[in-house]
Amino acid sequence: MRAFDIVGFGALNLDELYRVERILDDDEGEVVFAGAYPGGSAANTVYALAQLGLRAGFLGVVGDDDAGRIILESFRNVGVDTSGIVIKPKAKTGRALGFIDSRGRRTLYIEPGANSLLRKAEIDFSYVARAQFVHLSSFVGEEQWAIQCELVRALSPKTLVSFAPGALLARRGVRALSPVLQRTHVLFLNRRELEMLVHTGDPGIGTRTLLKSGPCIVAVTLGAEGSYITDGKRAYRVEAPRVRKIVDTTGAGDAFAAGFLYGLFEERELRECAELGAQLAKLAVGQMGGRLNAAISRLRQ
Repeated sequence: MRAFDIVGFGALNLDELYRVERILDDDEGEVVFAGAYPGGSAANTVYALAQLGLRAGFLGVVGDDDAGRIILESFRNVGVDTSGIVIKPKAKTGRALGFIDSRGRRTLYIEPGANSLLRKAEIDFSYVARAQFVHLSSFVGEEQWAIQCELVRALSPKTLVSFAPGALLARRGVRALSPVLQRTHVLFLNRRELEMLVHTGDPGIGTRTLLKSGPCIVAVTLGAEGSYITDGKRAYRVEAPRVRKIVDTTGAGDAFAAGFLYGLFEERELRECAELGAQLAKLAVGQMGGRLNAAISRLRQ
């Protein structure tokens, strides 16, 4: 029996979010602190999947500080196993400073902190040996990317990989990401990341190129335009649900990935997986922070 349905591996940050009237504007204006929320792309996705009832664990690192304790407690509250998370004495937990404008759009600035102190000797590769899926997202540091590549190479062929590179890794290009792309079952991108990887914002053209690099499925989120999903044989354009008010787009892509992966675990068709992803993304943009609240439970019904 598998110990985990899914194990996440990526940066762990405390997201400090501020409300502003405009982003990238020279005008002066009020900055209002909106709250601090546990974050990290893979962490947000795994957190949501644990809420949906999957057996989940995580590989990563936090500092021995209040922010690290908040992140660990958040995971434990939904049943995510934290024994694979390294606690670094005298280190600061990673932080993401985010600014959210009046339309819910956001920009993030990363202070990696303890994330850049993670070393290969601290990662137990056997932790993921009996996981059905490993879900990867980015670190800032080159050494941590190298650890992720080595872990993927060591995985059993029976363990599937899902990968959300984010802009940090996507800007490196397909060749640089090939060690992971070659083993990726599902690749999650937004339109900007697609353009960084294959120099086109057209999801039909871009995904055909990416499928040749290894992934079995490519899922591209397109904001208000929905999403585009393909496995090379089938392709679907799925509309985004109507949203009454966008509060904060932080974690929307992570939520989509959680819904999509949950659909795969439930053996749903690709279109249904994307529709589940869209429903979770809708919940994500209606609240502050990247972690979904209790409303997610309705998807299990």
